[in-house]
Amino acid sequence: MSEPVKRVRDYRAWASIAALFVASIAFALIAALVATKDPILQRDLQVLVWLHTHGSPIFSAFLLSISQLHSLVGITVFSLLLGIALWKRRKWHWLAALGLAVPGGMLLNTVLKWVFHRDRPVWDDPIISLSTASFPSGHAAAATLFYGFFTVYILSHVESLALRVTCVIAAMVMVALVAFSRMYLGVHYLSDVLAAISMSTAWLVLCLTAVRFYIKRHAAA
Repeated sequence: MSEPVKRVRDYRAWASIAALFVASIAFALIAALVATKDPILQRDLQVLVWLHTHGSPIFSAFLLSISQLHSLVGITVFSLLLGIALWKRRKWHWLAALGLAVPGGMLLNTVLKWVFHRDRPVWDDPIISLSTASFPSGHAAAATLFYGFFTVYILSHVESLALRVTCVIAAMVMVALVAFSRMYLGVHYLSDVLAAISMSTAWLVLCLTAVRFYIKRHAAA
């Protein structure tokens, strides 16, 4: 193995470990605040009240469409289309990673909703109303898992620095937009979407690392 290749692999390994550690700690801290109903969470409500009182019909319609596009159905369709593209290109380990990351991450999100069972914000004049648990946000989790996976795939197959940077920025903007839409629409707190992003990031890194480790062990056998 050449030294440059070894350095690249070492860099990826350490970057994965760092991302997993930071995302896991971030989720654990937010989850602890929610579980103990820490007074700092009053900021959650203050943010939502400000957004709720500074909205506009046009902006609300735009963010509602963004939110609906990234529902469970929407992300499932996006993932199936990406999965078909990977299958046609015979990217089997990427297809396996996608299957673990997105469905597995959404299942984990559902379990966490059941565990924490946090009530959603309540409004006298809600834009939309939901009866399911609030923490963590399923939409923010789904967007993080899908766009995060797609970004890692692009970064692994494209050499152009400009395209890499563009892809990362676009993914971050989309995740932020979906997360913001859930707060703006009044169905999630800030802590809900931050927890979903951190949890999904940790899960995505774990899935990608597990598949990469399996491929490496299988090739060495």
